[in-house]
Amino acid sequence: MLVTDDRAALTARCALLYNLYADAVDRNDLETLRELATDDIRITRGGEAEPGGIEAFLDIYRAHIRREFQVCQHAVTNVIALREGDLIRTSAYFQARLFSQQGTQILIGRYADDHVVVDGDLKIAHKNIQVHKVMDVQPGHDVFAYAGTD
Repeated sequence: MLVTDDRAALTARCALLYNLYADAVDRNDLETLRELATDDIRITRGGEAEPGGIEAFLDIYRAHIRREFQVCQHAVTNVIALREGDLIRTSAYFQARLFSQQGTQILIGRYADDHVVVDGDLKIAHKNIQVHKVMDVQPGHDVFAYAGTD
């Protein structure tokens, strides 16, 4: 059976973890990122395994912070979770919108993370990021005329 109450609850819990992760990345919140991951987290980006561990994981986001985006906004959708023993295998689509003075990048990709339960808390044990497309667009601006205010 593909759709069960247990799987729906598991998928919702994994979606919450993805949303907390995306929010922490967008707010440059390294402490929350630390709390969301296991100490021995594995990292794969672009199909290539990278050095793992919590500090290597946080180094990715330290480098992200140094890029000084004016606005960074991640959206995670289409989360699917399946329990395999102690691991929870997940997949999700993501879109990251990165605004800077030089321009805006929109990244489209997929996460294929493994989650585990540690002392009742769901954590990322393997962060697997695959960027499929990058769109470069003009810089964004801060002025917007709401309907009826022009």
